[in-house]
Amino acid sequence: MTISMKRAAFLLSGTIAAGMYGSVSLAADVETSGPLPAVSGPNGKVEIGGGWSDIDDLSADEVFRGGAAFSFPVGDMFGIQADLTALDVFGDTTVGGAGHFFTRDPNSYLLGVYGGYVDGGPANIWHIGPEAELYLDNISIEAVGGYMDISNGGGGEFYAMGKLALYPTENLRLSVGASSVANFESANVGLEWFMGDTGIPASFTLEGRLGEDSFSSVMAGLSLYFGGEDKSLIRRHREDDPRLHFFDIFNSGFLGSIKPPGTTVPEEPCDPEVPPYCEF
Repeated sequence: MTISMKRAAFLLSGTIAAGMYGSVSLAADVETSGPLPAVSGPNGKVEIGGGWSDIDDLSADEVFRGGAAFSFPVGDMFGIQADLTALDVFGDTTVGGAGHFFTRDPNSYLLGVYGGYVDGGPANIWHIGPEAELYLDNISIEAVGGYMDISNGGGGEFYAMGKLALYPTENLRLSVGASSVANFESANVGLEWFMGDTGIPASFTLEGRLGEDSFSSVMAGLSLYFGGEDKSLIRRHREDDPRLHFFDIFNSGFLGSIKPPGTTVPEEPCDPEVPPYCEF
């Protein structure tokens, strides 16, 4: 699996250029009387979700995923976040741990380094690279990319992910994005609706993906935020924890693409005395 650095760079620059073209006249959304810290205070979130995924050469399978993140400030200019994530699909459970070290102006941008380790059935992967976000009024442009080392013979590879997000209201996020990971390419659309008005700091999420090898996936889930003051979804995304990139980079399509040839998802055992009956 070999991906050209030129294609990865094109994906990142194209996503950023598209957002800037449509938003060049917009001002920053989080208006304050003075500079804000990179992270407003210690905070975190928990994400859970489930759905369905399909790709060539593998049986369609249920998908379950979960993640947790904790962020805290380092002075006013910097922040650190620790991620723990898991994804169960195509007969394997993949677990990842990652860290973000970044500087951010919540009115304008985020710049940082993102890296970690993924322990999965198909392969074990180390990865590291830059992450960036640009804030233009109610639009966010997000990108992450870098280098990964894949243990199952894939060797060194490159990855890139870009996403353009629109906040029609301060508690609703709509997004579209694309990724190229070790030569596996896919696109995604997503929705997050923050239900803070109900008194619960939680969001409903919905996501769809399409990619190479006839890959398709649909997921729904919940995100629960904790720590810090009560605030809108757009402020949480820009003042608190960066996003869990694991689910964009190591999605079920990419994991399916690196499974050994001929791999099948194990079927549930059947009982010849209980419907549905086994056929011999």
